[in-house]
Amino acid sequence: MHLEKDKFFTIEEFEKLQYKYKYNIEFINGDVILHSKTSVKHNEIVNNIQFKLMSYFNNSKCKVYTEQIELKFHNLQDTINVFPDVFVMCDDAIKNGESFVSPPKIIFEVVSPNYSGHDYITKLQIYQKYGVLEYVIVEQTGEMIQYNLESGVFKPSINESYISKVFDGLVINIDEITK
Repeated sequence: MHLEKDKFFTIEEFEKLQYKYKYNIEFINGDVILHSKTSVKHNEIVNNIQFKLMSYFNNSKCKVYTEQIELKFHNLQDTINVFPDVFVMCDDAIKNGESFVSPPKIIFEVVSPNYSGHDYITKLQIYQKYGVLEYVIVEQTGEMIQYNLESGVFKPSINESYISKVFDGLVINIDEITK
């Protein structure tokens, strides 16, 4: 949900708003998007994805983060601050304070029926542009769409399982995370 339709905010105004609201708000080139509280089902799926990823990445050079950690993509064209549901950063990650400023290897977004357009369109374009290697959208109804970055373009596939092309042996079945 947009904070104010047809109003563009500065990054300074956005940073002040972050302290005002209890929930995550995202900033995409002047547009401020509010996120409502998540549902129990959303939270369960996020936790299940996080558990599966943490089990895989245990004792590795990669770590799993969730929706309270911010990603920033700032350059001459864009000023973007987002909070993915679950993402993986490795030892080559770059941070600025408590925010990451380099792209994650993997991002999972768990979508609700009412607000899925933001994840399917806006975030997909952002993550593709900034070089996220794998982007996975999980529907609470049990569908999963995996996007793999190939030659700078996301290639989608719909499967019963997420099968990483970046990390050998990383597989997550949809029924393991939506049960």
